[in-house]
Amino acid sequence: MKRKKSTVAELAQLTGKKRRENLIRGAREEGKIIFYTSTAPEDIQSLLLAFGMHYPFIQTEMVRDKGTVLRERIIQEYRDGGSPADVIELSDINLGKLKQRGLIRSYLSPEAKPYPDRLRESESCWVAEQRNFLVLAWNTRLLEEALIPDSYDGLLNPRLQGKIVVEAHDASWMAALTAHWGEKRGIDFFRSLGPQLGGVRTGHQIIAEQIAAGSVVLSPTIHSNNSEWLKRRGLPIDWRPLSPVVTELVGAALPVDPPHPHAALLLIDFILSIEGQKILRLWKRVPCHPGVEADPPYMNSGFDSILVDAKSFLARESDLEKLWHELILAHSGQ
Repeated sequence: MKRKKSTVAELAQLTGKKRRENLIRGAREEGKIIFYTSTAPEDIQSLLLAFGMHYPFIQTEMVRDKGTVLRERIIQEYRDGGSPADVIELSDINLGKLKQRGLIRSYLSPEAKPYPDRLRESESCWVAEQRNFLVLAWNTRLLEEALIPDSYDGLLNPRLQGKIVVEAHDASWMAALTAHWGEKRGIDFFRSLGPQLGGVRTGHQIIAEQIAAGSVVLSPTIHSNNSEWLKRRGLPIDWRPLSPVVTELVGAALPVDPPHPHAALLLIDFILSIEGQKILRLWKRVPCHPGVEADPPYMNSGFDSILVDAKSFLARESDLEKLWHELILAHSGQ
């Protein structure tokens, strides 16, 4: 008798001892997986190579771009009839927007069990597998020690006017700090920060590289792992946390209709596993697995941090984006 083919919904909720056996059998037939990610390609390539050693019968393909670009690409692909994406790795805000449109589905993974509830999406649509800490980074040759801010208010030093760059899509950074400080203090701060800016650019990693190259002096919205990686290569960049450090979560999600669902679930399991998390750590990513410490440990310890509230941000997204444009983007001509 021919074996009945499971639906994606059924596969996503598989549990028990036969789950892995079923996924491997199906993945052999699929033979391929397409991974959409906003993580740096060299980091993900290492992850996919290790995944391929476990499952050599699965051909892996990576589609990498900025998070907002990938999100809109996926939305358009589904408008046009369907997306080739099997696994989507984006920030929880971008994943939240895809969830609002019904483009990702809930799933179960045995590798998710050690992760605390705060790192799990409320309806199991993704599990956070890495943290992005937004920190202050600067070019060590272009900024004298006395001018390096040790607090957010230090960014308002008149001697820094025109030297500060922020990432163009970081309205969530503003929203998190304003929620933490209170609306009056938050709006007052960002209203004062706008005239201090020397520009607004797109891409956290790109801005970090521009700091290291000397075309940007400093930025308070750099991912700590980007700064640490460039610093370890001997480039003139350093970073420090400004308290509280705003933290973004990055999760791995299963699309509503992935072309290769068996392989997709195996890859999600691998990303969440200790082995997968240790590979991300090698590239100075900050893993979320409670059993895998950051390297070096000061990447995620010794400072106060706050999480971006993705649900709250999405509920007020239009108003917050307008405020971000008024207080920040308008000063860059955008």
